[in-house]
Amino acid sequence: MDIFQCYEILGLKHGASVQEIKQAYRELALRYHPDKNSAKESQTRFTQITDAYQTLRMQKKKTENVTQKFDDIYPEEAVLSYEQAQTLAAKSQYEEAIPFYDKALDRLPRYANAWLKKGDALYHLKRHEEALECFAKVLQINPESADAWNLQGICLSDLKRYEDALECFDEATILDPANAPAWNFKGVCFFILGRLEMALDCFERATKIHPEFTVAWQNKGGVLMKIGKKKEADKCYEKAKKLG
Repeated sequence: MDIFQCYEILGLKHGASVQEIKQAYRELALRYHPDKNSAKESQTRFTQITDAYQTLRMQKKKTENVTQKFDDIYPEEAVLSYEQAQTLAAKSQYEEAIPFYDKALDRLPRYANAWLKKGDALYHLKRHEEALECFAKVLQINPESADAWNLQGICLSDLKRYEDALECFDEATILDPANAPAWNFKGVCFFILGRLEMALDCFERATKIHPEFTVAWQNKGGVLMKIGKKKEADKCYEKAKKLG
C-alpha cells in the first residue's frame, strides 16, 4: 500500500499532520469496527483503515524526529529507583516496589512507563481504584498506550464494570490489532454479558494472532460448548491441553 493510497483511505490530503491522521483513523476505525458494524464489507474496510494508519504512522516516525522534553531528563537516582522497583515487582514484591516507583515519579512525573508499572503493581495488590488512577495518568501522557488501555480494561472487568472494560479493550485493539491478550479479555467480557457470538469472534482473533495462547483456546472451547458445538469445543480443549 503506497503512501498516497493510505491518505486516500483515511480521507486525508497528502502531508496531513500526525494529529489529523490519528483523528481520522480513530473515527473511521470506530465506525467500521466489526463489533460495531455488522455490514459484510466492514471487516475489509476496517483492515484497510488499520493498514493505512500503521503505514503512515511508521512513515511519520521515520521522517520526524520527535523529542520529549522533561524538566529533568533521566536523573541517575530516578533511573536507579525505577530499576529497584522493577526488580521487586519481578519477584512479586509489589508492596515494596511501589515506594520506589514513587521515588522515580517524583523526579520524572511524566515517565509513563513508571505510572504503568506502578498501576500494574497496585492491580496485583487488589487496589483497583488506585491502579485506575495510574492508568489514567499514563493515558493523559500517551493516549496511544495500548498496554494502558488493556490494563485499565482488566482492572475494570475485575470490578465487574464490563461495559466500561469493553470500551478500553476497543481502544487497545484499535491501537494494536495484534494484541492477543486484549482480544481474549474482551471476549471474556462479552461471554459474561451473554454476547456469545462476539465472545467467540474475540477468542478466534486471539488464537489466530497467537496460536499457542492456551487460555484463549480454553475460552473458545467454553463458548462453543455453551452454544451447543461440542465437537468443536472438544477440539479447542484438546488444543489447550496439548499446549499445557
